[in-house]
Amino acid sequence: MNNKRIYLAPMVGRTDQYYRSFVRILSKNIYLYTEMITCDSFLHTDRKNYTVKEEEKNLTIQLAGSDPKKYGLCASIIEEKGYNEINLNIGCPSSKVVKGEFGACLMRDPDKVADCVYEIKKSCSLPISIKTRLGLGYEENLDLLFNLIDKTKDSGCSKYIIHARNAILNGLSPKKNRKIPLLRYADVSVIKNAYPDLKFYLNGGVDDILEIRKNINKFDGLMIGRKIYDNPMFLNEIEEKIYGNEGVLSRKSILDKYLKYALSPENKDTSNYLLLRHLFSLYYNTSSSKKWKKFIHDIIQSDKNIELITNFEESTYD
Repeated sequence: MNNKRIYLAPMVGRTDQYYRSFVRILSKNIYLYTEMITCDSFLHTDRKNYTVKEEEKNLTIQLAGSDPKKYGLCASIIEEKGYNEINLNIGCPSSKVVKGEFGACLMRDPDKVADCVYEIKKSCSLPISIKTRLGLGYEENLDLLFNLIDKTKDSGCSKYIIHARNAILNGLSPKKNRKIPLLRYADVSVIKNAYPDLKFYLNGGVDDILEIRKNINKFDGLMIGRKIYDNPMFLNEIEEKIYGNEGVLSRKSILDKYLKYALSPENKDTSNYLLLRHLFSLYYNTSSSKKWKKFIHDIIQSDKNIELITNFEESTYD
């Protein structure tokens, strides 16, 4: 892996094993995340049985919850399953998450978060990170974040991914929370400079090569989510312009490689929907986009042979 660390953000309903396999075809350098998984969901469903595949590494699992003991139970299983890191979600602002008393609202209870970190540390040897916000509400002071870092670093966390805006817990949807309030990269720098021994990664609004170049060396790395999901070929740009990789793939080559994965024995009983739903944006912003979406939709709806994906004919004026 390159020392210019770029992470794929955890996205609920998106960063599943099929999407991660798709992303790994496009980029060997990006670091991968699972979607957010609650401790209860991990412990009481077959999620705990999932073993990380070689091609998914470097893979961080993101957990959410507020019970330190459950974090500890998860951690002891996670280490055996081949994950590289455990991340705590202390930044999600959704009403469901707030109702469950985890996510961003835990910024108000740094002692509890520190206890969660401590239990993970006690149960496994994996690195621990926290993904969080600059603060809560519209007040632009950093007291909550300073307090959270002070308490959790002493418990064993040395890495923080900061979404560079506050979380608004009441009255704004998670979608609006990704746009409001304004981004404050300078405040993430303030935090980073205050803790030279810790690692800080910037998240939020990094959606072009210029922004990546501008910020990649100011922080220990960057995290990018929806820009990549909405335009997978942006990873080609990252590989070429940030990592200097000249062997970027055409869409046809990507589909050939993905088909091999889709037809592998592990996916024998997997539906076309699960295998193909993350590919809709492959032709984003091209004249083939509409045609491709209809093509994929037809294969999913009609449950046609998945091998048809390589028969797609791009518009000649792409």
